[in-house]
Amino acid sequence: MGARLERVGAATRSAVLEWQTTWSTRFLSARDPRFDAVWDVAKRVPGWFEQIIAVAQFQLLAEIRPQRIVEIGSYLGKSTVFYARSLEALGIDGVVTAIDPHTGDRQHLEALGLSELASFDMYRAHLMAAGVFDKVETIVSTSHQAAQGWVDPIDFLFIDGWHSYEAVLEDGNDWIPHLTDRGVVVFDDATKYHGVSRAVSDLAAHGTIHLYGDAFGQAFAGRRPDAPESVRTVLDSYRPVTRHLPVRLAKTLEKNMGVRRFPPGA
Repeated sequence: MGARLERVGAATRSAVLEWQTTWSTRFLSARDPRFDAVWDVAKRVPGWFEQIIAVAQFQLLAEIRPQRIVEIGSYLGKSTVFYARSLEALGIDGVVTAIDPHTGDRQHLEALGLSELASFDMYRAHLMAAGVFDKVETIVSTSHQAAQGWVDPIDFLFIDGWHSYEAVLEDGNDWIPHLTDRGVVVFDDATKYHGVSRAVSDLAAHGTIHLYGDAFGQAFAGRRPDAPESVRTVLDSYRPVTRHLPVRLAKTLEKNMGVRRFPPGA
């Protein structure tokens, strides 16, 4: 009986989380119909970059209108295609810089027991198929090496490199000083990996960033204390069920559903 109830509970938690994500995706997509055409191309590229992450970031790109996007960790190019296509759809004459040593993704490397898995050829093929290879500045290098001598201002920074405390902290210290006052930095998997959570918390504690909040596993921050309107919209669209409840009750329900909050213990 106990095992059966546990299975029912797990299925219920999964259904509620799936519903929340579906609702948020539809809500954010409806705010700007240009997103659908962008995602129709990007979704064909394999990778971890999900639709809800893309549509959330699209809101930011539409408001910030970045002249320079830098992504740390491009892997097979799904997010890269998304950024290049987004600039085109939004009519922005900007530059996408994609930085990756192309030696493999952490999850795949750990699953296969490998230390290296070349990905550049697939990355290039995906960008060429999407018609954006010539529109992206590709740097095959570690992010730390690429940061040496970098001087250009950055309006949108996506930190999605190696998901360890040391790597994320180094990425933040290397690249956030180049973020413009109106710019936004997004940290991938901030609620999934403890090392990422710790690094983001420390960057905020040291005054390197102002942490705006988290949504869909991503942490949103910037150099100015007040969050842009688009960030507030994304944060408000997250947890549409529990965010309207009293804090203590919301935390209890989210804990039972397996939702992880950021920063840890929030």
